[in-house]
Amino acid sequence: MTNILKKIISYFTQIDKQETASDYIEVDSSTQLTRAIDFSYFYRPDNLFTDEFYSNLARTINWTEKIIDTIKDKTEINFSTILRLTNPNYINQPFYSYDGTSYSFAATSEIPFDYRILLEEAMKTRKIEESRFEDINQLGQIIEFEIDLTTHDGAPCAESYGFVDESDIPPIDCWFYLTKTYLYCWIPSLFIEPMQRAIDVEIFDSYRWLKDSNPDLQRQIVERLKCKIE
Repeated sequence: MTNILKKIISYFTQIDKQETASDYIEVDSSTQLTRAIDFSYFYRPDNLFTDEFYSNLARTINWTEKIIDTIKDKTEINFSTILRLTNPNYINQPFYSYDGTSYSFAATSEIPFDYRILLEEAMKTRKIEESRFEDINQLGQIIEFEIDLTTHDGAPCAESYGFVDESDIPPIDCWFYLTKTYLYCWIPSLFIEPMQRAIDVEIFDSYRWLKDSNPDLQRQIVERLKCKIE
C-alpha cells in the first residue's frame, strides 16, 4: 500500500466516511490512465447548477480580475504561479509543489484527491460582494474539465507554459464549481491562449469550452450575471 493511499484512508477514517476509500477502478498500465478512489461520491450530480454556481462564478471573475490588475508586464507572466496564489494544505502539505526553479511547473497531490475540500478552501479567499457583468464573454470563458483523467505525459502542461499543471488541471484560482464528473473553471481572456494550447494536445478530450459544449447554459449564465449577484 502506497503512502498516499494510507494517508487517504486515514483521512476518510477521520471524517467517518471510510466506505468510499475502497471504491477502486483498475488502472490501465498501457496508458497510465489513473482513475481510482471515488471522491465524487460526495460531489453534486452532473447538470445540477445551483445558485452557488452563479455566485461562485461572480466571485471568481472578481478575484481573477484583481490578480490580473497586479501584473505589471503582461509579456513576462509566470503562467505556473500567477493563478495559483491560493495553495491550500491537503493532507498536511501544500497542494502545489515546485522544483525550486523560477519557472518550474506546478505539481499536485497524487490523483485522485478530494476536489471538494480544495475548492471550499479556495473560495474562502474570494470576497462575497455585489456584482453585475454586462457581458462576461468580454472578460473570459468557462472551461469544463473532466476530473481524475490524465496520462501524466506532461504535454498540456508544457504546451500551456505551465498554465495547467502536471496533472492537466487548470489553476485553482480559476476553479468555481464541481460536479461528479466536471470541474468548472473561469479562464480570463488573458489566459485563453495558453488554455487553448493545452486543449490542442490533450488526448482524452478532458477540456471543453462551455460555449461549445452547452451553449444554452452559456447564454443563461450571460443573462443571469447581468443581474445583481451576491
